[in-house]
Amino acid sequence: MKKFFFTICTLIVASQLLNAQQWITDDRRYITVTGSAEVNVQPDEIELDITLKEYGDDPFRTALNSIENQFFAILRKHDIPEEKVIFDNANYYWYYWWRYRNDSYKEKRYCLKLDKSTDFLALVKDLNIKGVSKIDIGSTTNAQLQELRKEVKIMAVQATKDKATYLLESIGEKPGRVLAVEEVSDYGYNNYSMSKQSNMVAQTTPSGEEIENLATIKLRFEIKAKFEIAE
Repeated sequence: MKKFFFTICTLIVASQLLNAQQWITDDRRYITVTGSAEVNVQPDEIELDITLKEYGDDPFRTALNSIENQFFAILRKHDIPEEKVIFDNANYYWYYWWRYRNDSYKEKRYCLKLDKSTDFLALVKDLNIKGVSKIDIGSTTNAQLQELRKEVKIMAVQATKDKATYLLESIGEKPGRVLAVEEVSDYGYNNYSMSKQSNMVAQTTPSGEEIENLATIKLRFEIKAKFEIAE
């Protein structure tokens, strides 16, 4: 019986200590802020989807293989190796047969991956030939994108400290140690959201290292942090 009573007392004391700890935590003075950082990155890698298609009327039709020879000659002129050219043959055997079964003009689609070593505008100008029926920009990226993402997140964390500092200084207080840090959202890239959060904005301008006349890649991240208010 005594052992049972002792166990109950132990549980009551432990419960009271736990409640006391929670009360201390809840009663602690702190400030929670959200900081954001944003950077515009110039693409240095691009993926083009290029469609070749026969043209002309019989018997003067220009065959697809002739257009392909001209296409690869243009790529060689720009020192683009064949390894960067991918024949987009996904579902080719049924899709293209079905779509063009009543079309006497054959076509073929290629995916071309380029980097900053290629004069993008000069290449597109040379590809402005009759056999190239369409050129689409599949995607753009930057080789240093992952490292840049880390840098932008660090900037966002620093923005939370700056924000907490000037807000507390306005009422005669100072931030103490950080209690918690949380990544609000991982936007990735090519994303922008209007916000009244504290912002740090940077613009990358690696002269001579980007593909010109392309939309920039926008990186934006938000971080929430809780700081203890210094006594």
